[in-house]
Amino acid sequence: MRRLWLFFFPLLFMPNAGFSHRTDFGVLEVCDYLIAPFIVLLIMTPSAKYEQRVAKLNPLLWSFLLWALLSTLSIHFRYEYLDDLPILIGSCLKLARLALFAIAGVLIAKKLGDPRTRGEWLWSLLAALFMFSIGLLANSGNRDVQPTDAIEGYKSYNAIIVSVSILCSYIAGLWIDNAGSRRWRQCASVSIAFAISSVFISSSLSSHGRGGWLAFAAGFGYILWKRTQTLKTLAIIFIVGLASVTAYETLPNFQSLVDLTLSPSDGTSLQSVDDGARFSTWVHEAPKLISAPVLGTGFYHRGGTSGLWDSGSHNFFLQMFLETGIVGGILMMSVFALTWRQAGLKTKSLNKISVATRAALITAIVGGMSGEYYYGGVSVLALFAVFAIAGALPAVEVILVTDKMRTRVVRWRQVAS
Repeated sequence: MRRLWLFFFPLLFMPNAGFSHRTDFGVLEVCDYLIAPFIVLLIMTPSAKYEQRVAKLNPLLWSFLLWALLSTLSIHFRYEYLDDLPILIGSCLKLARLALFAIAGVLIAKKLGDPRTRGEWLWSLLAALFMFSIGLLANSGNRDVQPTDAIEGYKSYNAIIVSVSILCSYIAGLWIDNAGSRRWRQCASVSIAFAISSVFISSSLSSHGRGGWLAFAAGFGYILWKRTQTLKTLAIIFIVGLASVTAYETLPNFQSLVDLTLSPSDGTSLQSVDDGARFSTWVHEAPKLISAPVLGTGFYHRGGTSGLWDSGSHNFFLQMFLETGIVGGILMMSVFALTWRQAGLKTKSLNKISVATRAALITAIVGGMSGEYYYGGVSVLALFAVFAIAGALPAVEVILVTDKMRTRVVRWRQVAS
């Protein structure tokens, strides 16, 4: 019963398979139905009995959520709508969704208090990556149902590719550093190869997902920088390179997408690389922060009299500044900064977790700069999942030194405060 949540976790990453539901405020996905039971299972599971690093995230997370709520409720007083109730309800529901997935992410770290559970957690991550891969391939043979279909596949294909990249970066980092059991590492190599193949195949049916590719390249580049001498790193480069060439030669749509990205030929721009109009969108939207610098326009308040584009700025961090103001934006940036700092594990036996966690964080940051993917859902869960083990470690580290016939505690050192 205590480990039931470990088996339940991968189910959150299932494709919608026709079970999603469109509402006036968005699309309810399978993960939205399962997140509440998952939280209940986590609450029923005993937590670690020591202060964990993840506890230091709570003040920042709750401060952001409360500030975003204040910003959203102030829409009624700051904008002139004949009926602002639908806007308030929709924004509050979006914020509640983010809160649920963030709470689940924090609770996961609280349950990883012993090495055995952390070892089993690595298997859950592999199962989640496998579930993503199956979801991307499920409709690859059906030309009438695209991977972007919110009813059959996933609501946001781009967000899923970024989530897959986050998990792949983390698992690849652990595999390269020989983390986990030997059997786990064998399965990890297969899972990464299967995930990369599923991304290539599904990308041949969609013109989206390039932000996820760049995000994975950035995360893996960090691993390469930190582990230049590791043969496994060169092996992954060879495998990814071989898979890329094979996909380019055998998947015509994928070939066209790569050609369009590297050599745009629309004649409207002098760019040598197609960035999906990301940079021009940032330049257009960023100055709008001046209109509401403190409170922002309200969480997910776009279009209408907000002045923001309905499609957003295609940059999660910029969008947080625009929607929750300077205060909300700084709080969100602080969350990422603190997770980066807490992932800095200097103890030799834990350093392998540090490199993998930071590689995944780099992937998440670069992915967030290509789209607003962290409003809730599996993207947020994937982000917290890769930080879970680092966040589960004690906030105070005990250093043991062997002195002849006995082992004694020589000092306490506060780490990652």
